[in-house]
Amino acid sequence: MGKRGHGEGAVYRRRGRWAGAITVDVASDGTQRRRYVSGDTRREVLARLDELRRQRDTGRLVATTRGLTVAEYFSEWATGTIAHQVAIGELRESTADNYLDLADRMIVPYLGRHRLEELKPVHLREWLAKLRRTTNARGRPYSSRTVQLAHAILRRALNDALRDEVVTRNVALLVKAGRVTSPTIEPLQLDELQLLLVEAASDRLYALWLLFIALGLRRGEALGLHWDDIDFEARTLSIRRSLQRRRTNELTPSGRRRGHLVEVNTKTEASVRTIALPQVVLDALIQHRATQETEAADALAWIDRNLVFTTHVGTWLDPRNVYAYWHALCDRAEVRRCRPHDLRHTAASVLLLQGTDMRTVMEILGHSRMATTSDLYTHVLAEVKADAAERMDTFLRGLQ
Repeated sequence: MGKRGHGEGAVYRRRGRWAGAITVDVASDGTQRRRYVSGDTRREVLARLDELRRQRDTGRLVATTRGLTVAEYFSEWATGTIAHQVAIGELRESTADNYLDLADRMIVPYLGRHRLEELKPVHLREWLAKLRRTTNARGRPYSSRTVQLAHAILRRALNDALRDEVVTRNVALLVKAGRVTSPTIEPLQLDELQLLLVEAASDRLYALWLLFIALGLRRGEALGLHWDDIDFEARTLSIRRSLQRRRTNELTPSGRRRGHLVEVNTKTEASVRTIALPQVVLDALIQHRATQETEAADALAWIDRNLVFTTHVGTWLDPRNVYAYWHALCDRAEVRRCRPHDLRHTAASVLLLQGTDMRTVMEILGHSRMATTSDLYTHVLAEVKADAAERMDTFLRGLQ
């Protein structure tokens, strides 16, 4: 094969493999900016250099920093691109925080050493296979949904790199993350609800459990309630904010970032809503406020008298502790454990089975679209339709 012409790039051997380099452009100080490739054969490297040359000559080749790794790019992505998207309102701060946390734990440790431009589909397939074999902090394998989310974050980051002309393609688009298997959610049955409510009647957080069961509030929405969100005369409750845990830059012994509690905007605009309160729930809130006033009077210090649900010193209840309190209540009532969030499904199921229309259920739960509500509760709607058919059958038989 003949000698390469001027500007066509150089080919050479490096550490037992073939490598090549091509000049992309020349900086103002005269420094040549080059792109590098490697391969198992000289022919493979030549083909890659020719492709880079065509991209350069048509203005599509980007002069990237030589050796920029995935880890280095994600560091720049966090402080640059993501910070900008949060600042202009394109991305919620809590969402960005979750993206970066997942990237730190599930992307950079596995792919961080690879050069960004040389990332290949085979690297991503190996990465996804490792994630499926990896266990989380609780010793459980990562769910298919978590693996898919990690892939989506990598795809988003590479899309940003492509838009910023740091790479010439998004390799994540060439590899599928796999199908997501959604866990089957079984709402609490009426006998289970009865046992729980009997046991919860003497619980300090009885009003909180009733809000979960009767109104299907999200955990953060309930914990972010202030007393001025409740209109006792109109018997309504307004959802205006949510309590969430945000990560700081301080690291735990395990290497994860520590978190702190903050009040944030609700999940969506539809989540801001006013809900009519059942009298039982209203009575429980009235009793809860009276009990809280007694606790505050007896305490040496009480931080915030406007919070509805607090610790014994008037501070926010940690969502993780609420999770533990709920499981303890389930154990005392001898009812199968479920997540507090699963009570949204219990509330929706009860509302639908009691004949509440879909639009009202959607508004109570704070869903943005009717399709979300109907998709989540298809199994309940089947029961509602069957019950309607039986009612119609009884009506028709009565006419005969």
